[in-house]
Amino acid sequence: MGPPKHLKPKHKGKALVAGGLSGAIEICITYPIEYTKTFQQLSTERISMGGVVSRTISDNGVLGMYRGLSSMLYFATPKAAIRFGSFEAVSGMLVDEQGKDKFGLGKAKGFVAGLGAGTMEAIFVTTPQETLKVKLIHDQFFRDPPRYRGFFHGVATILKEEGVAECYKGLLPTILKVSTAQATRFGIFNAIPHEYRKTPWQAALSGAFAGGVSVLLFQGIDVIKSRMQGLESHKYKGPIDCTKKILASEGIAGLYRGVTPRLTRVCCEVGITMSLYGEVVKFLNKVWKTE
Repeated sequence: MGPPKHLKPKHKGKALVAGGLSGAIEICITYPIEYTKTFQQLSTERISMGGVVSRTISDNGVLGMYRGLSSMLYFATPKAAIRFGSFEAVSGMLVDEQGKDKFGLGKAKGFVAGLGAGTMEAIFVTTPQETLKVKLIHDQFFRDPPRYRGFFHGVATILKEEGVAECYKGLLPTILKVSTAQATRFGIFNAIPHEYRKTPWQAALSGAFAGGVSVLLFQGIDVIKSRMQGLESHKYKGPIDCTKKILASEGIAGLYRGVTPRLTRVCCEVGITMSLYGEVVKFLNKVWKTE
């Protein structure tokens, strides 16, 4: 995600590989936090992070915290690959053959490239992935007994009964969420001087900061997206209707449900992927000769 020049991939394929590997490793590390966040957002009752964890482990054991991981993991590699690959591609469009800024965007290049990367990610991967993840988690705790026996059974059932279009429920808020989030993360990360993100730890801290800012700015969009992709999505006519109903029944606090685990999750996610991406690119530049 916009590493210093010496860690830039020297071939477009390397951006895809580095992004994919970074995404897969990251989601395996941080998924329990993502699970907790999604559960809190779907619940209409106040429940703490500790409450979610204790209830899940009590009902389903430790592995219950990884319910829905498969939908994230199967998509993690292509999602991160598209994100980083699109970022590098759009970044390339914004400079000339000598690497000079074509449009005089300056530091804003990172925001523009991030906006394009987030849009591509949302359309091709994030929307169907998030829909499946939300439905699997929602099914586990709001149906007794759960209807879906696992990832493949859940996907097959959803596609058979509701069609492919169901996987694109919440497309608009997802595009809005992902594009603005990636624009913010890429933009802030690239605005931080290179000397402060040279090492993996520096890159991780810079990424965590960028991720945290994006969460605080756009948490409401994530809540609306989760509600529209859950098992009770039929209650909402669209993003605006969903927003009105949340505000009417839960107040402004309803738009910040799950903000603590999401803030934790995103800071970890962006920090890990920022540091891993640069290191994987550095390794690939050594073993994968493209010049």
